Amino acid sequence: MSGMGKERSRRGGRNCRGEVQNRFFWYNKKVEKQDWLPLDNAAKIYPSTASVKSPAEFRLGVTFLRPVRLLHLQRALERVMPRFPYFQVNLRRGFFWYYLQRSRDIPRVELLENVPATLISIKERTAPLLRVSARSNRIAVDFSHILTDGSGGLRFLLSLAAEYIRQGGGSVEPGPLVMDPDEAPQPEEFEDSHRKNYGGKTPPPHKVLPSFHLPGRPFLSHRFRTISGESPVQNLLDLSRTAGVTLTEYLAGVLVYSLGQIYLIERKRRLPKPSRRSIIRLEIPVDMRRHYPSGTMRNFSLFLSPEIDFGLGDYSFEEVLHIIHHSVRLQKNTKQLGRQISRNVGSELNPFVRFMPLFVKDMILSSVYTRLGESLHSGVISNLGNVELPPGLDERVNSLQFAISPNYGMKKSCSVLSLRDQLSIVFTRVIEDRTLEKLFFTHLTERGVPVKVKEE
Repeated sequence: MSGMGKERSRRGGRNCRGEVQNRFFWYNKKVEKQDWLPLDNAAKIYPSTASVKSPAEFRLGVTFLRPVRLLHLQRALERVMPRFPYFQVNLRRGFFWYYLQRSRDIPRVELLENVPATLISIKERTAPLLRVSARSNRIAVDFSHILTDGSGGLRFLLSLAAEYIRQGGGSVEPGPLVMDPDEAPQPEEFEDSHRKNYGGKTPPPHKVLPSFHLPGRPFLSHRFRTISGESPVQNLLDLSRTAGVTLTEYLAGVLVYSLGQIYLIERKRRLPKPSRRSIIRLEIPVDMRRHYPSGTMRNFSLFLSPEIDFGLGDYSFEEVLHIIHHSVRLQKNTKQLGRQISRNVGSELNPFVRFMPLFVKDMILSSVYTRLGESLHSGVISNLGNVELPPGLDERVNSLQFAISPNYGMKKSCSVLSLRDQLSIVFTRVIEDRTLEKLFFTHLTERGVPVKVKEE
């Protein structure tokens, strides 16, 4: 391709008839003769359970130093979207399972709402499962968990941001987090890594009791609100290293300790009839790509579930941190995590389940999710880790954002990532009460960590 032709290809994603070029629509040798994809193992529960009360969505955003030009962003999306054919899909119902139907349509960039509200539709046959929106100097992408997890979503966002820079005449080289829109997708990007790493039946994880949930009635508007805090990474790393724990373990300890204080307050209010649920249990997602060789862009996360029973009495923060640290270390083991893969994939492969009509699966999965999903955890904290931006993008980006849509069971979610020397901690909530966030950030400031708090 000549230099002029290549530049024209980068600047625009439409052919002479004005149709969006979908260069890799039929890519992947295993599926090149079909225009659909099966859901990965982790995604199979979401079509039956996702609702306004349990959205199963997350948002990743990037804030630039200059205002976003929507025309350039739309062109960038048209260039990048075909590079991710497993995201360019619609959800469809089959007789036995849901599946992903390939689509030639490119989503339109929407106006970013100040308060996250609109649910991604999974019922409409032609609705995309991600949403790209922008306002002022910020771009945000909302993902349904049917498509991917945080790791896959981050690579899509940064690939889109890089192409947006190119559309304005800048240059950003591809890298580990930035995928080249002119490169064909690799076969491993399509794979269901849960199925690939299924090693046969092993004992399932131990059954656990329901956990404590925050009090409060959700907003009637079905909107959720956010409170974010920014802190220097080094301060928190120093605290973690002094305590002999990782940054994620330290933040998880602060969250459990704060939830425990709320539980103790609630127990005093309800005397002489204390709550039956005294266990504070967190859900901590783990990117399994760090434990198994995988190049998938779809879901490949499991979770840890450290817990403390506050019904046994009050705990000091040091006690909480000690328990969380050792609980995480015990569970963060490929053999222990493999039990989750065995349970999930084994259930999917069960002949009775496989040939059960979908409407029956919907009822059963919805019931199981309510009983064994939301009811088992008091909160979730997800850390995407430190993000390193490539040259050309780094100097144009002010900050990154990560937020998990909360459900009506846990009522709040906590998401974390760091960029350069700043750590971003975002709480999303569906209730008015801010006690948890106040206790969490106060704990950090009392230990010498400056926190800049913003509410939306």
